[in-house]
Amino acid sequence: MQAKDPYLVLGLKNDATQEQVENAYRALRRKYEELRFREGEEGAEATRALGEIDRAYADCLDDLQNRVSVSENASRLAPVEELIRQGKLDEAQTRLDMAESRDAEWHYVQAIIYYKRNWHVESKKQLEIAMTLDPENQKYKTSHSKLTALINNAGTTTNNSADETANPYGRQRGGYARPGQSDAGPDTSTACCNTCSTLICCDCCCEMMGGDLIPCC
Repeated sequence: MQAKDPYLVLGLKNDATQEQVENAYRALRRKYEELRFREGEEGAEATRALGEIDRAYADCLDDLQNRVSVSENASRLAPVEELIRQGKLDEAQTRLDMAESRDAEWHYVQAIIYYKRNWHVESKKQLEIAMTLDPENQKYKTSHSKLTALINNAGTTTNNSADETANPYGRQRGGYARPGQSDAGPDTSTACCNTCSTLICCDCCCEMMGGDLIPCC
């Protein structure tokens, strides 16, 4: 049997505040406490309802506490994200390393720092950890999808070996050639592909920071 939504049991919507949860719980308790002493099925049903109300109340309180934790976590990492926006990557990394909890959002922010340094493979690994910790987060999924496309596209438009591509600290800033370059020097035949790669790169960066350079992808 599928568990009932605890907010619905209390007659509330899912965005109810703690005060609303408390008030609804007390009102329902008063109602059924009077009925449970009646004889027959009416008293038995009231007793069952009280048990259901108590469980729903506890579940709602747990959910409300989780909301607070998520909010506090976002606030905790906000200074790090601001340093990233200012381009102060060393300071951002130092602040991030000082964080006590390394949850999904921590790894997402670490992915942004690695991405800003052009360490695309390491950035992808951090996104995968974030997705493992929070598999339903669409932000992580979208960033991972775009970064994977960027890495695959870069791998087909440069002459780097597979080992070099896998090394984010390689001689060409994470194993990726700059637009219009290859190991043998400038190659105009790949200029168009490299331009597309650069645009995808910029769009991915914007997405990870809350913007969108290319709305259609």
